[in-house]
Amino acid sequence: MKNFITPDRVLSLAFGDGDFLSAEVVGEADIALAQHRYILPIIGADLCEKALDGEYADLVDDYIAPALAFAVRALIQPALNVRCGGTGLVAPSTPVSEAASTSAAQALQRSLERRRDALLKRLSDHLSQSVTLYPEYDPRADAMQKCATYGGIIQIY
Repeated sequence: MKNFITPDRVLSLAFGDGDFLSAEVVGEADIALAQHRYILPIIGADLCEKALDGEYADLVDDYIAPALAFAVRALIQPALNVRCGGTGLVAPSTPVSEAASTSAAQALQRSLERRRDALLKRLSDHLSQSVTLYPEYDPRADAMQKCATYGGIIQIY
């Protein structure tokens, strides 16, 4: 499967200027997983194919890419918080800094998930309000138009 964005694009959209990370921390498989799990259920296979083929560049740049970037970051952030080495699982630290507390890491994760969810909802709302612009989009198949989560409670309508 082709991906809508590159690892560099994930870094530029979902990580701040102060986050000095190499693009290698984001794998193509991470992007493909997030794309399959979060974007495909909203836009559908037909629109996905057209957009990946270069049609709807504005949709990709303005709506799909930001949502996908935060979906990727929310997926990989827990792995960035720890490292696995010869001695097992360790929290990263340097002589000038130490690992964040568990509560800070959990707060960051919740923040990333809220931003991801808001961007996914923004994508879904744009598509449902612009059906005539995207003939391949089927609002009846859009998962965001059928269910929502509120504080861990899933509502299906």
